[in-house]
Amino acid sequence: MKRLSLLLMLTMVIIGLSACGFQLRGQGADLSSTKVWLISKDMNADFERRLQQRLAYQGAQLTDEPELSQLQLAIVNYGIERRTVARDSLGRAAELEMIFTLEYQMLTPEMVTEQEPATQRMTSRREFAYERNLESGQEREQQRLIADMHEEVIGRLLLQIAGTVSH
Repeated sequence: MKRLSLLLMLTMVIIGLSACGFQLRGQGADLSSTKVWLISKDMNADFERRLQQRLAYQGAQLTDEPELSQLQLAIVNYGIERRTVARDSLGRAAELEMIFTLEYQMLTPEMVTEQEPATQRMTSRREFAYERNLESGQEREQQRLIADMHEEVIGRLLLQIAGTVSH
């Protein structure tokens, strides 16, 4: 009897989760043995290192020879813009909005033309409540949010790469 009630409860939980639209995110895009030529000005920067790690984790092979690549990915520009959203009673920033923007170009052998590939853009936004009495922890929190924005954009970029390569 206990087993039946446990099974019934587990079934109800599964049905409830699927009914509310819950789904597991999974590990991301499958780029098994996709050869990628990554072009960037600063390959040792934090963002590029994370991108290289995620490409390798998803199964992509980084190559230095453009002729052998199935995809050429050029990191044109990226950066963080900070905007003040709210101010405190003394006129100092109390809430910031951080916007990470990535500009890139993607090229597959099927896309080769005489023109330069179009520069595409991805952004990620986070709001950050700035408290003056906790300044030492504020910098770490900002760095955590920036790393989170990097991961979000890289995840979306990998999904786009997978969709582009599979066509």
